[in-house]
Amino acid sequence: MINIKDEFEKARNLYKQQEYEETERVYNTILTELKSSGETNSPQVVEALQGIGDCQREQLYFEEAIPYFKDILKLDKNNKKALLGLADSYRGLKDWDKALEFWFEVLKIDPNDYLVTTRIADAYRKKNDYINAEKYYLMSLDMNPKNKFALMGIGDLYYKNKKFNKALEYWKTLLEINPKFINILTMVGNIYRTWKQFDKAIGYYQKAIEIDRNNFYALYGIADSLRGKKSFRDAIKYWKKILSKEPNNDRIQTRLADCYLKIGKIDEAEKIYLEVMATTSNKYTMIGLIRIHIERKEWDMAIDMSNDYLKKNPNDARVVLLLAKIYEDTGQREKTAEVYEKYSAVFNDKKEFTSKLASSTIESFQNDIGEYTEYDHEK
Repeated sequence: MINIKDEFEKARNLYKQQEYEETERVYNTILTELKSSGETNSPQVVEALQGIGDCQREQLYFEEAIPYFKDILKLDKNNKKALLGLADSYRGLKDWDKALEFWFEVLKIDPNDYLVTTRIADAYRKKNDYINAEKYYLMSLDMNPKNKFALMGIGDLYYKNKKFNKALEYWKTLLEINPKFINILTMVGNIYRTWKQFDKAIGYYQKAIEIDRNNFYALYGIADSLRGKKSFRDAIKYWKKILSKEPNNDRIQTRLADCYLKIGKIDEAEKIYLEVMATTSNKYTMIGLIRIHIERKEWDMAIDMSNDYLKKNPNDARVVLLLAKIYEDTGQREKTAEVYEKYSAVFNDKKEFTSKLASSTIESFQNDIGEYTEYDHEK
């Protein structure tokens, strides 16, 4: 015969310590003892079932957790904890519709639970239902303007829909509450970088670096902002810092090579491009090598590489125009016409092709092509 009261206290303490397997064992012992004594629907039975379900859920055994919460609802159909357990379990299974079903049941019991309305908004965001997501985030913030989860979520919602001013509004509010949210600092930096307000962007990335000096997204943001400011030598230092942690990141290697090319260190750039090409298929590296051949006025090699690139990427209008421009600038105008005929599908008409070609230089094409890669991230 066990002391039920002591065993419950033991289970609660173990749960606080995140000893979920041992906690579950104790709750199972309690449940067995209660059932053997004829108890099937007492508050103690409910607590034991809830405890087992919570332990399963915390260990990510979502399917195993669900029956325990459902057993509670058979005894008490309005049990809020069990409804929340079910909703969170279905969320873990990414069954958003089922999760929503139970969160709405919770709202019938407690319509002012702003954490539940936030979860509902999150689920709608995952379902790409932006109208309902916005509705429930705003509802959550009406209840609690400092709800950090809603501030995060609605900011992300607006960011993904390129409503950057609105995203900034909520994310800056969040940073006033907690200025050490690294992912928010870097996302705000990304917005300013998108707007080409590079100094502001760098300011936010540097705040992130103060918290985590090796944060990839902050380092990348600073390097790319410096590249945007044409401070290529300073950008090189940050690309190298990233590569010291991720030496095989081909996209960063390519960015480093791009900067070497910008400051006239063509041989260093070529070496990196060739090293990347030896290990992976990277279209930005191919473009980099095309640019090197142009810099060296190795027109035939630039043409051959452009044609090789377009065999794999025939819809890249920028490289189509670059190839046409090489032919035009080297006096092979009939070849320029052939380029248009071959890739006419990527332009609205010949007038658009001719207009873009006439208003550009090879240097401007190279700068445009240099804007290819972009890193982004989700919280």
